[in-house]
Amino acid sequence: MKPIRVPACLLGGLLLTGLATGCASAAAQPPASGHLTGKLVMEGGPLGPGGKQPGERAMSGTVTVTAAGHQPVTVTVGSSGTFSVPLPPGRYQVSGRSPDVMEIDGGQRRELPCSQPTSAVVTAGQTATITLTCVVP
Repeated sequence: MKPIRVPACLLGGLLLTGLATGCASAAAQPPASGHLTGKLVMEGGPLGPGGKQPGERAMSGTVTVTAAGHQPVTVTVGSSGTFSVPLPPGRYQVSGRSPDVMEIDGGQRRELPCSQPTSAVVTAGQTATITLTCVVP
């Protein structure tokens, strides 16, 4: 009598789900991801009426998300200042920049990163939320 050979992934599928889903469908599952959402805001600026410093306000620009060993991901942020990006699980450095914050050097204007890099941890199936603050004099 010959022993019956069953592929391990098929056997695992049978044991765990009671269904013979097979190896091909298990391999076709997309990798789990999470989301990073947040807001790009400006704080500071010229004094307003009564000598008061303006409060925090949304700003447009770009947000760049980087992780060791991966290409940076850049997201465009509209006037609401909000952004959302799906990412694989991991630890990321996130920074923001805006055309509202420019440096003038030798008559040339250039956009600079205006927020301090912020660390964010993305977990599969979860949403991490951050606020990037650009402080202007």
